[in-house]
Amino acid sequence: MATGLAREEAPPTAASAPRPRRSRPIVVAILIVALILLLGAGWIGWRAYLARQELKVALYDVDAARSAIESGKVAQAKAAAADLSRHARTAASLTSDPVWRAGEGVPWLGDDLAAFRTLAAAGETLATQVVQPLVSVADSVDPRELRLSGGRVDVAPLAAAAPEVEKAYAAFGVAQRQVDALDDRRLIEPVDRAVTRMRTMLHTAQPQVEAVANTARLLPGMLGASGPRTYLVVAQNPAELRATGGLIGSVTEITTDHGAITLTAQTPAFGPWPEPVLPVPAETTALYGGVVGQYLQDANATPDFPLAARITSAMWVHDHGGVVDGVIAVDPVVLSGLLGATGPIAMPDGQTLSADGAVQLLLSGVYQHFSHPSDQDAFFAGAAASVFARVAQGGVSGSELVDVLAASGESDRIRIWSSRPAEQTILATTTLSGGLPVSTAGTTALGVYLNDGTGGKMDYYLGTSVSAGAAVCRADRKVTSRVEVTLSNKAPENAGTTLSSYVTGGGLFGVPTGSIRTRIAFYGPQGGLLAGVTSGGAAVPSVTGNDSGRPVAVVEVQLAPGESKTVAVEYVGTKQVKTGVSVAVTPTLNGDGTAPALGTRKPIGSIANVCSPGVK
Repeated sequence: MATGLAREEAPPTAASAPRPRRSRPIVVAILIVALILLLGAGWIGWRAYLARQELKVALYDVDAARSAIESGKVAQAKAAAADLSRHARTAASLTSDPVWRAGEGVPWLGDDLAAFRTLAAAGETLATQVVQPLVSVADSVDPRELRLSGGRVDVAPLAAAAPEVEKAYAAFGVAQRQVDALDDRRLIEPVDRAVTRMRTMLHTAQPQVEAVANTARLLPGMLGASGPRTYLVVAQNPAELRATGGLIGSVTEITTDHGAITLTAQTPAFGPWPEPVLPVPAETTALYGGVVGQYLQDANATPDFPLAARITSAMWVHDHGGVVDGVIAVDPVVLSGLLGATGPIAMPDGQTLSADGAVQLLLSGVYQHFSHPSDQDAFFAGAAASVFARVAQGGVSGSELVDVLAASGESDRIRIWSSRPAEQTILATTTLSGGLPVSTAGTTALGVYLNDGTGGKMDYYLGTSVSAGAAVCRADRKVTSRVEVTLSNKAPENAGTTLSSYVTGGGLFGVPTGSIRTRIAFYGPQGGLLAGVTSGGAAVPSVTGNDSGRPVAVVEVQLAPGESKTVAVEYVGTKQVKTGVSVAVTPTLNGDGTAPALGTRKPIGSIANVCSPGVK
């Protein structure tokens, strides 16, 4: 018989005593955290929705402001800019509170929130520090609003607006760098799409904003706001090609002084000199000869326009004295564009210059009317002076004048160099500079430059076409680029007997009359290697060298009337990792007597496969 207490009746031991229920506070804490996260997510989601709506309206305001500016409706533009600023500020405020910033630390979600906040902040910067300030000074900084009257431009408003424009341009750069720095590899699709859209908008607007900034930076000083300036306007004749556009046939000196523009001297080509008037780089002399520094007509045989301009300036000072503040190069195609704005102009000899006929008259007809070079030079000088006088009178609107000059820049038919380093640094970033092509890691920049070797004006009949491409052909993954140039002699079959000896060259340099001899200078990418020069699949001789780190091959082509020839050159890039390619080409005529369209370059054809056995 059992004795003592039964198991059910035994007092609890220390080991079997009930434990405190600690799990309840933990669960409560988890629930509280979950609730906070849920509320935070709701808060962030709601504010993200509101911010997105604000940014949608802001984008509409951007389009409205741009459209109003382009239409000259400044009051509407200012209203749109003010509305843009309000919406952009609100969007930035909605995405920058402490809850939002805390959410940026959450895995998977934080990158998207940070990117959204950056977009909103960049939008506020653009609205309040770029668009609104620029719109407020739109009347002053828009070159289309500049009025040339009585030979004078009022540059005071533009000079006064320059500091505000400079600050706006700096702010634009800050916003662009912020958006470009975003890492979009892990973003959700809607945010990634917004980043792409903002980047595209900024890169599309960047040239326009830069153009406004450059106008405010350069124009007041170049127009003599701080004292007189002297410029040389050189007329390039593409009927006798030089690398930058054509032989320099005449030089016009103009002065600017507090907005007043005066034509002070005109002269045909002058020189030569027994020695170079300016030290010319040895590599330039090796490629183009010592004539670059001795003959005005050959100063621009080099495609490096800043160098050609410095040489031209030194030649002028050598013979005429004084100081040259800059050189501007134009050709008759630019003149035809100006005539489109001014209307036809009567010449002193009774002939009429018009937009439709200027190129044919100045580059072909003049050689039929006048047999003596001095008479031809006098005609050219009279044409330039007549157009200058009409423009200076104020008969052309600022909008039309700017359109012509912009189109001239787009087609590489106007070049500008400044002797002042600060101004030249700015010009060097524009299409007006005419510097040698600059490659990047993603783009192989090539050059094709033409110099006449006939000694006449036969390039009026020269047809040109250029094609290029790039590919990875080698085991070391270096990019191979190829450029092909086809030249055609479109002169009449009987050109040797029907054209004047001044046009054909008269066989002076050993070229049969009617034929065209051209020296093509092919430029490769900086640091690249020349891989081969061929025509019809066979190697052709060339003069090789280097220009500012770029491999160069110069090939001579001679064509009888009706004949064509294609030359191809291949390069291996040492710095490129992608296969983008661009080609800078000497602006030429059409070869058939028609005038090139101002504002367009001849298209560069595409080569699909550039991998030949020689480069593998």
